[in-house]
Amino acid sequence: MKSLLNGQGETELRNFSIVFNTVFKEAVKTKAYLYITVGLVALSLLLFASPAIIHMFNKNNPDETFKIINHTALELSEQELTGLAGSWKIVDDANIEDLKEEMKADALTGFFVLEDQTNMMHLNIYMPKVNNEVLLTLESYIEQKKVELIVARQTIDMGVLQALKTPLQSSIQSLYETKPNALLIIYGLITIMFLAISIYGNNVATAISSEKSSRVMEVMITKVAPVPMMYGKILGIGLASLTQLFIFMGALLLWANIGVFDIPEDSFVQTVMETITWETAAYILIFFIIGYFIYATLFAIVGSMVSRPDDLASATMPIMIFLMASLAVEMLFVMDSPEGKMTNITSYIPFTAPMSVLIRIVYNTITPIEIVVSLLVMITFIALFAAIAAKIYPRGVLKSDSSTFKELLQLNR
Repeated sequence: MKSLLNGQGETELRNFSIVFNTVFKEAVKTKAYLYITVGLVALSLLLFASPAIIHMFNKNNPDETFKIINHTALELSEQELTGLAGSWKIVDDANIEDLKEEMKADALTGFFVLEDQTNMMHLNIYMPKVNNEVLLTLESYIEQKKVELIVARQTIDMGVLQALKTPLQSSIQSLYETKPNALLIIYGLITIMFLAISIYGNNVATAISSEKSSRVMEVMITKVAPVPMMYGKILGIGLASLTQLFIFMGALLLWANIGVFDIPEDSFVQTVMETITWETAAYILIFFIIGYFIYATLFAIVGSMVSRPDDLASATMPIMIFLMASLAVEMLFVMDSPEGKMTNITSYIPFTAPMSVLIRIVYNTITPIEIVVSLLVMITFIALFAAIAAKIYPRGVLKSDSSTFKELLQLNR
């Protein structure tokens, strides 16, 4: 009996290996897989080249030109204004209509009319599209010149003037041990995880339903047991997705270490390099795998329930709703409050835990014990669903028509 069981186990392992290798090779040989892989490498290259590209476009763009018509006693300086933003010309008088025509001909970015009114000064703004940065800078400069004029007329001490002119210094401080730009990285990470899980999970369901509809499954089922077949498909497609992830991460590490690109200080690219450490990359890999298996098992069950691929869109809708709801929770609650109660709760819910824990890792708001507990919860959930899938999947793939989850459970009683 023992030798018989061992022989059966070896056979199932061999059959699993055959299915796994076949599915993996088929997945990586498709044109779509090749295009996505090349696209990811190109995306990594574009990420590191983006500072140089932005600088090149900014360098080629002509300087913004402005004119200001000064009808006040303020002594405005073209040199001081040019130092603030763009190129400036101060005129005592000009024809408004002529200046409008200059703007329409793109010879002028905008112009302003500064005039005295009762007990105040008024600034008329003429710009096709208001540039708030330029406007705020100009208003601040005019206020400064107004103070200087009042000080000169009232013979106030120059020390007082200097104190009035001293600007307020401000800087954005992060609440957590990470840079403010890291928020964009987190958005990117959870978006990539969402897309990868949904795409490759759907690939699992599509592969199963296609074989079922073409009656290939009936031939395969006589050679390979259903459960090894299911896990062979899940792991084969999963390894294909991991291969793409490795290629993308490897490309990022390559561009970061060969020193070809000049990375400006405090740029987004520099933040990526400082945030995605080897430890963080390992966590990304682990939680990507966990998240994939949580949803891939569900997609495999749904793929075995439908009779043809055309029915997959409606059948997989509940899973996609769970996935999109998880993404919405991360965007609305977890990212804004990585130490909040909602974040702590979602870190232990299997559908949201992969994203929530990854966010907390980047923000350094989670302890190693919490990571281990969350992993145990997710692994337990995967084992539970794997056990359910092992009961439902064999019945589902052998039925020629579509089945409901309830019907398949009843068949296994």
